[in-house]
Amino acid sequence: MRSLPIAAVVLSAVSAFGAEEGAPATPQKLGVLPFASLSGDVPARAGQKATGMLSTEFKNAEGLQFVDLRKAGSTDFGAADALNDARKDVEEAKGLRAKKKFRLAGEALTKAVTAYKANAVSVADIAEVVDAYALLAAVQYNTGRDEEGLQSLKTALAFAPDRELPLAATSQLFARVVTDTRKAVKDAPKGVLQLETTPSGAAVVVDGVPLGNTPLQVKDVPPGLHFWRATLANGEQLGGVAEVQSGKTAKVSGVSTSKDPESRLLSAVSQNRLDAEVVKAGQEIATAAGVDLIVFGTLSKEGKNLALDAFVFTAKSSEVRRLNRAAFDTELLSAGVEFFNIAGTLSAKGAKSGDPVKVPSSVAPNLGPSGVKVAEAKYGVQPGRGDGLDIGEPDAPAKDEGNRKPLGDGKRSPLKKKP
Repeated sequence: MRSLPIAAVVLSAVSAFGAEEGAPATPQKLGVLPFASLSGDVPARAGQKATGMLSTEFKNAEGLQFVDLRKAGSTDFGAADALNDARKDVEEAKGLRAKKKFRLAGEALTKAVTAYKANAVSVADIAEVVDAYALLAAVQYNTGRDEEGLQSLKTALAFAPDRELPLAATSQLFARVVTDTRKAVKDAPKGVLQLETTPSGAAVVVDGVPLGNTPLQVKDVPPGLHFWRATLANGEQLGGVAEVQSGKTAKVSGVSTSKDPESRLLSAVSQNRLDAEVVKAGQEIATAAGVDLIVFGTLSKEGKNLALDAFVFTAKSSEVRRLNRAAFDTELLSAGVEFFNIAGTLSAKGAKSGDPVKVPSSVAPNLGPSGVKVAEAKYGVQPGRGDGLDIGEPDAPAKDEGNRKPLGDGKRSPLKKKP
């Protein structure tokens, strides 16, 4: 028998070992979709932060070529122009009031607050709305329209009951009116604001304060107008103006109008569904982005921790495969280990990672089709403040987390990095 060179024998053995382990021969192109929320009590930024952390692990993993699936943020130029015009109207009104042209100042301010309400979902700083209403109140008082002035001032203070009004410092008389009106607003019976979106799990901001995910019930809301915005996992924003009355519940809702494949997939999983729509949308995303694998999933509250139900869609076979369920604290301090292990699994096994899922199925079978939990929040109080999540505007882009927490023994296996 003819003997083979030793190098060839070794190479053959190594190749066979790799095939047995299921390791892909060439780098697999992989993308990650934002993690949706299955319950309203998931911290607002947790999904974005988790997506960024896992994406970083995939960028460092050998055998994978990470492809960023995040869509460029769309800008509503019409809303931006309208808000810029509103700001110009406010500045013009200041000059007109200084010249005692109160009627013209009032017209400019009425035009401004109308524009703010019409574009409430795009208002980033509620303070400018508060100041516009306060200035309108001052102009109305200047012209003897005290009842209208009081209503405008109540509207301003309902948005931000504890915020000092710069305008109050310009007049002792107006300052006393502001003090009395603030007390009346604070002492008035509060109402409730209930927010729902389809799909659920949208990060909610009310009057500039992040409060949680939909479905969400906000208590102790001062009676008056309030601006709300809900940001879906795909980045789409819903919102508007809600009017809350003392002792009553005001209900507002928003429905996604996006029909792109990412939105359809996220809509399905946020409703606890793994169905034909998920498969179809996954194939469309994979084709458009040129990826072999798509990782997606949901976060839900499990006791005091968060649970991640993660899946991988394989473009070649149009198959959905369930990865091992991961659990970590709500601050995501212990999540690094779990994400590293997920990346390690995908790096080693590629399209063979996890277990195949028979469609249709549930994302989290224990929740059921209507198992989304209604979260509760207190008006003006940001949940989890200082909890390490660096929660700010929930619709701000998530940053990749490059720093990893030290690992315990046996929890993490070495994973080669790209040079």
